[in-house]
Amino acid sequence: MKRNSKDWGPPYGEKASSLFHRPLIPMAIFFAGGILAAHEIPLRSQVLIAGLFISIAALLVTLLISPPRLRGYVLLLIFFLAGALLIQGKPSTSRLVPLADGQQKGVIEGTVLEPVKVVDGRIGRLTLHATALCLSEETVPLDENIAISVYRNIPDLQPGEMIRFPARLRLFRNFNNPGNYDYEGAMRLKGLTCEANVSNGDRMARMGPGRLPFFRGLVEGLQRPVREFFRNRLDPRNDALFRALILGERQGITPGLREPFNQTGLGHILAVSGLHIGLVAGVAFFLFKWILSRSYRLALSLDVRKLAALLTCLPVIAYTLLAGFQVSSQRAMIMVLAFLGSLLLDREREVWSTLSLAGLIILFLDPNALFSISFQLSFIAVIGILWLAPAILNRLHRLETTPPEKKPARNRLLDYLIGLAAMSAAAAFFLLPVTCYYFHRIPLVSIAANLTTLPILGMWVIPLGLLSAAAVPFSTGIAGFFLQIGAWGLNLLMSITEFWAGLPWSSIWTITPNLFEILLFYFLIFAICFFKRYRWAKIGLAIGVVFILSDVAYWVYTVRFNRDFEVTFLDVGKGNAALVSFPGGKKMLIDGGGFGSGSFDVGEMVVAPYLWHAKILRIDYLVLSHPQADHMNGLRFIARFFHPKEFWYNGDPVETESFKELMEIVAKSEIRKMLPRDLQGEIRINGARVQVLHPGPDMRVLGAKDDSKRLNNNSLVLKITYGDTSFLFPGDLEKVGEEALVAHAGPMIQSDVLLSPHHGSRTSSSREFLQMVKPRLCIVSSGERTALNFPHPAVLERLRDIGCDVLQIAFSGAVTITVRPDAYDITTFVDGRQSSKNRFPGTG
Repeated sequence: MKRNSKDWGPPYGEKASSLFHRPLIPMAIFFAGGILAAHEIPLRSQVLIAGLFISIAALLVTLLISPPRLRGYVLLLIFFLAGALLIQGKPSTSRLVPLADGQQKGVIEGTVLEPVKVVDGRIGRLTLHATALCLSEETVPLDENIAISVYRNIPDLQPGEMIRFPARLRLFRNFNNPGNYDYEGAMRLKGLTCEANVSNGDRMARMGPGRLPFFRGLVEGLQRPVREFFRNRLDPRNDALFRALILGERQGITPGLREPFNQTGLGHILAVSGLHIGLVAGVAFFLFKWILSRSYRLALSLDVRKLAALLTCLPVIAYTLLAGFQVSSQRAMIMVLAFLGSLLLDREREVWSTLSLAGLIILFLDPNALFSISFQLSFIAVIGILWLAPAILNRLHRLETTPPEKKPARNRLLDYLIGLAAMSAAAAFFLLPVTCYYFHRIPLVSIAANLTTLPILGMWVIPLGLLSAAAVPFSTGIAGFFLQIGAWGLNLLMSITEFWAGLPWSSIWTITPNLFEILLFYFLIFAICFFKRYRWAKIGLAIGVVFILSDVAYWVYTVRFNRDFEVTFLDVGKGNAALVSFPGGKKMLIDGGGFGSGSFDVGEMVVAPYLWHAKILRIDYLVLSHPQADHMNGLRFIARFFHPKEFWYNGDPVETESFKELMEIVAKSEIRKMLPRDLQGEIRINGARVQVLHPGPDMRVLGAKDDSKRLNNNSLVLKITYGDTSFLFPGDLEKVGEEALVAHAGPMIQSDVLLSPHHGSRTSSSREFLQMVKPRLCIVSSGERTALNFPHPAVLERLRDIGCDVLQIAFSGAVTITVRPDAYDITTFVDGRQSSKNRFPGTG
């Protein structure tokens, strides 16, 4: 259809029959498109950036002289280029990043920006505005925000305090596996340049009041008395929850407290965002409108709805300030104010334009917001509600013309609950591929949980919490009264949440969709919505179904019927985790990485996301080389949720909680336990040969008096051979264990690919052992390159002496080796993307 200037509406025309009737929508889409394009293909030359600026200026001139029918398209191009220009930003001028790259030690001065978060009762985390770094030779002035971790004697620091302390600087680091979480990018979005580790909090000296940025100081002045009041009046759980809901401070939310919310799809409750500010706006608007309507004279002389909308802006802004004026709450405030503004301008029916305007404002102020999870979830949820909720209500025959005020109270309550259910269903369904992408989880009770908790949250907990906060400066008695009533509501909300989370089918873990699959999902929704109106929608739906079936067939073949033999060495820091994919779909996981302390679960946060990314939901064989944290702790999550059939381990028991938990999971899940005596001889798995070479059925290596050395030297050693290519997995064998292995297995240990024993420690990889193995390639899984000298230079020298190539996962990222009849391919991954692929001839 030929378009003219009228399609754009004023000032380009008066009528329209298409999307161009709402120009803000395509403007927002093109502006976001420009940001996305420039992010994926950054302009690294200042000349190119200057050319972009000149192009925008030229297009602005063209806009004034071009024919009316072309102006709309020129304007869209301007918005696209403007988005591309804004995302460029300024070159990094951080003075700490080069020092953090070398893990420099120094004395840091700065001002605390937020309360300390205590993790597992032993690690303190906070954010600092660093103003100086004292080195042995000089003092470097700074103006950067950094993250601080304190590992002992955590001080009770308050925002606004200036402190001085010795620390070691470190860069933020991702686990470089496909499907990984971009931790480095998340920290950049928060404005943090690096982190500093403090071994002992007693060495942090208080230097008096510091200088907070003006606006942050204003917010802290509002928050501090309320924070102290909550802490003194509430138990620790309710204090943590009220601080999250009212002050936007989630420092007290522990993993155990967060898990029921995640299971039930209520995790969004714990972060002040569009939901909370929208609830406050809705309650405030209703109350203002009701109060103003009591005055007959006022109702006649003024538009009560507009005045109520104007007054509602005040509590919305106040709540945003009280909640710390954080990025997510700022965006939510802009969205809500945009909708209130549309009501003031009699444009409340133009919800799509209003949403687009809010998006334009947010992205203009911060183009990087497009890549934040909170921005994506908020806008996609609202789009889903605006698009799908009316259709759901139509199906339920609840769209009636009877004014609400003329309905009985029971019918109004029923309408409210049905509307809430429709909005929850629309948002949950429309967000489905995005939540699966980020959280790998489908909460099956989400609609019921939202339906039973959001009314309590919006009409009880948050209003009473805000009333308590507002009363703190005037009367602690009144504030305490409001807070106690609000705490009753919070207890009820937690009971309901825990009930839904306690159901065995409350949520399921799921595979991670890729970008193509996410876009295909939304394309199908689009085609279904217009199926009856347009012929192209019917054709598009048929094409979409074909693509879905093709995608499913591809992944089923790749995961369950692939003929290749692959081994993927995952990046789990200083630890081991290797996935073996046998021809025909069988999967074996050898070790799962892990940390000796803290609540970070490598299995859930690192290993499982890679498996979900690869569309793997089952591990057939779970192998533990020996029961130490850096090999074992990540296996607990895998054993619980990936349905292994067999658990192979060396039989060494240890008195650690993580080992006991792992064995409880194995027993409860009825996983068959396999000890060395059960694994003798050659085990055939779909054409591959698996041999357990150490320890023998009745052989144990004591390894002196050191229990850790005994565990290391008793590591379960596997050799897996496919065709003419073999892999050796020696766990954490040290020299004593290597000698026992050589004496017992002899030439059988010769292998093409060796996983470096004990992460390249100087106590392992003895010259005699390496000469017997004769590896062509050695994989070293040792974490960061400077950590405890792993791998040791002497080990690297021995490997070079025998002509062995070395791949360090700390540098290369995850390594996948695919064995083919006449060769094997080595693929490495950095930032979750393939960085290199090399083919080596076979050894046949």
